[in-house]
Parts: sequence; structure tokens; C-alpha cells
Amino acid sequence: MIWFLFIIPGLIAAYVIFARPVLRALPALKRFYAEADTFWGKVWALFGRSATVAWSLVVAASSVAFDYVDPLATLLGAPDFKNQVMTLLKDNPQYLGYFAMLVSGITIVARLRSIAKVAK
Repeated sequence: MIWFLFIIPGLIAAYVIFARPVLRALPALKRFYAEADTFWGKVWALFGRSATVAWSLVVAASSVAFDYVDPLATLLGAPDFKNQVMTLLKDNPQYLGYFAMLVSGITIVARLRSIAKVAK
């Protein structure tokens, strides 16, 4: 697992030094790189300039990250963290309802924002 600490910075450096200039020169990607010259500009362009898409990717990423709670908790010295969370949710099921209402509310707001942008 520790080898990721060396590979990821190397991949980022390879992208910045080698791949980005080549991709930026391609005619098909010129518009993308013109719109997304900053980091947040790139992130926004990758989401298709849509709050709905951004939110759905955040929810999907958080659900995938939940699979890695056990290994990360063990690595950080709390091997029973997932069990503690499950016990908390079992004892207080209303927390799941609150979370579902929060996700639904944000999704509705993001979708209405996207619909309003299209209607203009």
C-alpha cells in the first residue's frame, strides 16, 4: 500500500511535464484547456459545468470511500471504527434518515439550478 505514495506523485509529475503540453496542443482539446486553465476551472469543466453532475460524483465517491473505512481506520490506529459507526447507526436510525434527506435536498437544489440555467 505504501508504494502508492511514490507512484501518485510520479504520475502527477509525468502528466504536468509530458502529457499536458501534448494534450493542450491538440485541436480537439484547445477549447477545454482555454476554459479550464486553473485547477478549479478544470474541475468545473470536467463536471460539464453542472452542479448535478458534480454532486452525483461526490456522492458516488463517498460511497466508494466507505469501502475503505476499515483499512484506513486500522492504518490510523482505530481498527473498530467501522463497527462503532454501525453501532451508532443501529442505535440511532434517524441519522440515516437525516443523511438521506440532506442528500435529497442537495440533489434537488443542484438539479433545479441546472434546470434554471437551461431555461435562461
